[in-house]
Order: sequence, then structure tokens, then C-alpha cells
Amino acid sequence: MLIKIDRQEAFDNFPNLPLRHFNSRAEEDVFNYPKVFANYVLTLFSKSYKGHISLLGREIANLTTKLEFDKLIFLGDEKTAWLYRDHDFKPAKEALQYLIDHKIGKRFNGAIQVDTTELPIFIKHLCWLVSCNAVLPTVHFIDPGQTIIGNICQFGNLHISTMTATGDLNFKEVISKSKFSYLTDGNCYYKFSKSGAIKGRVITV
Repeated sequence: MLIKIDRQEAFDNFPNLPLRHFNSRAEEDVFNYPKVFANYVLTLFSKSYKGHISLLGREIANLTTKLEFDKLIFLGDEKTAWLYRDHDFKPAKEALQYLIDHKIGKRFNGAIQVDTTELPIFIKHLCWLVSCNAVLPTVHFIDPGQTIIGNICQFGNLHISTMTATGDLNFKEVISKSKFSYLTDGNCYYKFSKSGAIKGRVITV
């Protein structure tokens, strides 16, 4: 189940959600990211991107359940609407339609609350939106207790931060029993094509 949350309400309830805005005077992005305890990049062994994001959705749902969260809250770090950009690549188009089918309107730029049962399918569609550049902001997620913050990069890796020492211990214990592995060098790349090019990705200025 997807539940829409007004953008300001999301910030009021989850102040640790990262933000970004463009400083026109300095001509650069300004990032507001909360103080965290530790940062990790997690990956999965997969033979294809399609299989990878299906597994990623299941593993994030399992992680959420094992950490005793019943939902995650997703929000773009900029004010741009979820459906701001259209896309012709079939998986991206299907992902946009998925949001429309769940009553996400053209102007909606707030948070989307996703319960654990819906996470696998939501993550799959989100991955296509991110990899194809069909959603403009970086979409971060947070749990209701604000113990972890994460996002999925264009290469399909999970970037995640823990907020406290206790939360970090719990997180690492759950990860040790999952299919995730740590990307120790922190260098993400697209491993599903020889050239490294991401299928369906469009760069639009």
C-alpha cells in the first residue's frame, strides 16, 4: 500500500530526511544531510539488472522486516514532482504508470509511505526510474523511527546510513544474515553491460 504525505508534513515528522537546493548566487547545489553514525554501500550478486532489482526489492523488504519496521518513507531531496519527466523506455514508462495507478498526481512532490508488503514491487519500479533518469531528485528513504537513511543509486546499489551506535549494531547483524555484501571500495559502477552504459538512461539538461 502506498500513502501520500505532504512534503512539509514529511519534513516535520522526519526531520532527518536529506534536502538539496540550488544556490543561484553560488551556482551550486547545497546539501543538507543529517549527522550519521556510519555509511555503507551494499550490493547483490545478480546476472541481469532485471533480476538484480527484483532481488533488491525482496532483500530491502526482508531488511525492513528484520529491523522491525512496518514501512519506509520515500522522498525526493528536491521539490521537483515525482512525475515531472516522461520517458519512452518501456520499464521506465511502466514505473511512471505504477505511480499514476497509485494516485500519485502530476504535481505531487511529497513523500510516499510504502508498507513492507508493497516494498518489492515499489523498489523494482523506483530502480527503473532512477537508472533511466526518469525521476529528477535523489529519492531517499527513512524508517518511522529515523534509525536508518538510504537511497538506491543509478547502478542499483543500496547506499545506507545508520544514525546511532545501537542501530548500527542491529543493522550489521541483520545484513550478516542477508544476501547483501559490502562494496568496500565505495566505487559504484554498472555491472550489467560490457561498456558500462545503462540501458534506457537519458541525460536531459
